Amino acid sequence: MSMRKTLFVFLLFCSCSTSPYPYRLAICAIFKNEAPWLKEWVDYHRNVLKVDHFYLYNNESADGFRNVLQDYINQGIVEVIDWDSTTVSHLSEGSFMDAPWSAAQLGAYNDCLKQRALGKAKWVAMIDIDEFIVPVKGVASFYALLDRAETHKKGTVSMYWRVFGTSGVKELKEGERLIEKLTLRAADDHPSHRLVKSIHRPEAVDFCLVHIADKLKPGYGAKTFKADAVRIHHYWTRTEQAFIEKRNGGKALDVAQLEPLHQVQDTTIHQYLYD
Repeated sequence: MSMRKTLFVFLLFCSCSTSPYPYRLAICAIFKNEAPWLKEWVDYHRNVLKVDHFYLYNNESADGFRNVLQDYINQGIVEVIDWDSTTVSHLSEGSFMDAPWSAAQLGAYNDCLKQRALGKAKWVAMIDIDEFIVPVKGVASFYALLDRAETHKKGTVSMYWRVFGTSGVKELKEGERLIEKLTLRAADDHPSHRLVKSIHRPEAVDFCLVHIADKLKPGYGAKTFKADAVRIHHYWTRTEQAFIEKRNGGKALDVAQLEPLHQVQDTTIHQYLYD
């Protein structure tokens, strides 16, 4: 190989392998007493989507969550930020169209974008611990969509919900995974499926709401991905026991109230099951 060709290959390699961002994709979430669900959620996004970093805001949990996360913390994969609801600096002021009660959540999201992820993460997904990003057409296709959005100066991209019910699963046995056992969801035209969660460019967002970026800086636009390309699987009920404890106020299960969430068999996420 000639000296000129060798130099060209070297420069091409350098240009493709370097990035001003340590993290290509990070996730920000705020949680409270989610210890039983954290490992599967982190492992899925780490193993499948190759998420580089997790900014996890602990909202007064008292369930031993650090025992679950400690290995990830030691590896630098997870960063835990204690974020109570009584510290004024943790709260976003004002009333917001989608969640007027979630001042601490909005405070955490905007702290992440402006104070922690800025200059470190190219993209940051704002999702909850019961939400899983599902690239319907493959992970490579998902990143191609993000790259295209970046090229077209999109500061935020959104993904539609697909909301799952309990699928008649009372509790998970040891070793069973939520995303494998819960396979029934609401029909495509369910009202909740008009809602989205978003992935943001930190430098592009002036203010972030729970579901969308409320204000983008000049020069940036927004994009919503089609649900047949990438979406959020929202395991809102989790299992029947979890639904009774967290969503149903401890009341006995009424199967009829879950029927709208059990209309479609959906195993799309099963393509990403891992050992």
